[in-house]
Amino acid sequence: MRTPAVHADCILLGTRAVLIRGDAGSGKSSLSDTLIEAARLRGHLGLLVADDYVHLTNGGGRLLGHVPETIRGKMEVRGVGLVEAAFTPVAHITLVVDLEPLDRLDRLPETPLLQTCLEDVQVASLHCPANDTSTSLRLIRWGLRQLQSGGPDYI
Repeated sequence: MRTPAVHADCILLGTRAVLIRGDAGSGKSSLSDTLIEAARLRGHLGLLVADDYVHLTNGGGRLLGHVPETIRGKMEVRGVGLVEAAFTPVAHITLVVDLEPLDRLDRLPETPLLQTCLEDVQVASLHCPANDTSTSLRLIRWGLRQLQSGGPDYI
């Protein structure tokens, strides 16, 4: 993969991949691990694509996340180190989550589900509080429901 890597996590939940962006220490890995486990507990697919760095490409108008070779199947667990994780090397990203400090988030945003453009592809995006896994899980569940009305709840 020759595209530059972006600082983010990417996970696959059922048929939906989520790109999680945020500053170092904002809880990307913890949230990824929680979301993967939530999908599995509901009997759905939950896999890591990449932890910490992701290659993004435009695959025929779809945003694709690819794992860099050097971190393939590895996830950082703070206080433990790198651990092996079930993974898929590429996934179609349908939701971008930006982790931000709570004081920078609108309590009642006019448009909670936004759009962002990455690699010339428009993708739904959502702002979630950094280091608040339970609130982020609820917001991401809501966001995925908006994207797939009537579809399965993967998390």
